[in-house]
Amino acid sequence: MSLYQKIKNSLFPRENGSPGFIPQFRLESRSRDPNNETGLEMRIADPLWMLGRQWQFGEFKGEDNGSPISVRTNFRKEPTTHYTFPDHTEIQPLNGVPLEAKIEALRVDPQDLRSKVRIGQKMEALIREQFPATEAAEFIDKLRTEYPLTSTGSTDRKSIGFFKMMSGRVTDGGKLWDHMLSQQFPQGDFLPLQAVTEILENWYRTLFVPADAVSAWESRQLAHRFRLHHQDAIQLEAPDYQSGHLDWYSFDTAGITIDPTKKAQESEALIPVRVSFAAMPDKRLFAFEDSKLDLAGMQVDQDDLVRLMIIDFSLVSGSDWFTIPVNMELGELCWINHLTVKDVFGVQTKIRNSEGQFLGTDPLNVWDAYKIRNENVSSFEASQHFLYLAPSIGFRQESRPLEELLFLRDEYANMVWGIEKTVCNEMGKPTDGYDLHLELNGPFLRENNEAEATNGSIPQFRLASPVPTNWIPYLPFHIEGSNTDIELRRAVMMRNEADTDPTDIDPISRLARTDVLTIREEAIPRAGVRVQLTRQRVRWTDGKTYIWLGRKVLAGKGEGSSGLSFDQLKY
Repeated sequence: MSLYQKIKNSLFPRENGSPGFIPQFRLESRSRDPNNETGLEMRIADPLWMLGRQWQFGEFKGEDNGSPISVRTNFRKEPTTHYTFPDHTEIQPLNGVPLEAKIEALRVDPQDLRSKVRIGQKMEALIREQFPATEAAEFIDKLRTEYPLTSTGSTDRKSIGFFKMMSGRVTDGGKLWDHMLSQQFPQGDFLPLQAVTEILENWYRTLFVPADAVSAWESRQLAHRFRLHHQDAIQLEAPDYQSGHLDWYSFDTAGITIDPTKKAQESEALIPVRVSFAAMPDKRLFAFEDSKLDLAGMQVDQDDLVRLMIIDFSLVSGSDWFTIPVNMELGELCWINHLTVKDVFGVQTKIRNSEGQFLGTDPLNVWDAYKIRNENVSSFEASQHFLYLAPSIGFRQESRPLEELLFLRDEYANMVWGIEKTVCNEMGKPTDGYDLHLELNGPFLRENNEAEATNGSIPQFRLASPVPTNWIPYLPFHIEGSNTDIELRRAVMMRNEADTDPTDIDPISRLARTDVLTIREEAIPRAGVRVQLTRQRVRWTDGKTYIWLGRKVLAGKGEGSSGLSFDQLKY
């Protein structure tokens, strides 16, 4: 009988077989030292106290097993070497280029003023290097005459100043580049510039990762779709890669026809190491854990399974897990057929991949992390259980958004709007979309206050209320052949002012002009979506630098209201 029960029965005996007053009390230890220092000490001179604390912590609890001292792995590895885009069967090789660059890269045309000037200056510099001074000056004068620097009609103030500064002083590299691609240059008097033209082409093509003839971008879903292949035996499909970090979870389905037991390899004997993590229980009784992670301070609900698993693993099963290294190249798939474990007693145990997969009779009670499977989890196929090391980028440098198109739902107008938050001006410099639209197009609708004052109380009919010119409407249409599925198609707002003919207000950004013309309605949630255009720069494993222009799809910022209303009478 415990001391608590003895005290309770002695002080409060049972009456007629039933307990009387049931006290609520607890036993507490008391230290004779007012500073409580001796109670916290672990003095090696007190062996009885030391043995008691070890027993309390369960260090004398025996387990009928042995610790692993060596592990051999039976595995097979295969690389992914090619990729394809949806609706296109032509297979393209990766050639060591980062996969994200191949998927996201857009065609970069020198259409802005700064790019035109940059290519023109490079062309003139190459001519000065390859030809004598007099002959080079003649070629440069002819180029500036044949390809003068041009600008579009709708140009903002900063771009106009830059154009006036460079006009007549440099060749228009944009027009020159277009003629080079169409084999219209060099011809006639410029035929001696053939060698210079080839150098210029090689220089410009090394600036950016070239875009493929077909694109992985699916504007209807606002996502990239692609597949990875290894001959006809491996096919990994990523149906909705949007942006950010590419990893194994970007792939949803896998088609594997490889038998992992064939061409398998046996690794060397490896020494397993216990899994370590921050704030794990210390192995030594007299050592204190650090305070980097306060597991006791985690606010966990009963349905928060992930945090509950972390705490259970950390406090209960943390010392039961071991790790062994398996070397893999980027883009490889690895099948682990079995592990041969040798413990301290010399007993060898073979752990197969299929063993321990199912934790019970429930087919959903499985350990299935890091798996790319589209099959029922209740079935086991060795070919479907692999680890994939995606050729993803660890660190990248990213520019600020060159363009940003914000999609939001306007429940009052029952519409979806694409707002040009950030656009590039004629110089190619990102600027605020509202300010640039205001400078180029002016206010969307100006109120005619003078007419109202003259007409007095005569009402005026207004077809639609004003909307900022950087708000682009996307109107719903039924998909052909379906009465339920709806897609959103880009439209334009019209300028309808007094004494002027109605004119369309075209979008400025590349995203709204060409990239996102049609969207499935389900691709725009209530929170909205942001589509950005940024430049990416990475240093790859081969030491080379890769730069590309790509899209990013991010979460929106909630619903909005344009204030659009129709058929109004104004007094």
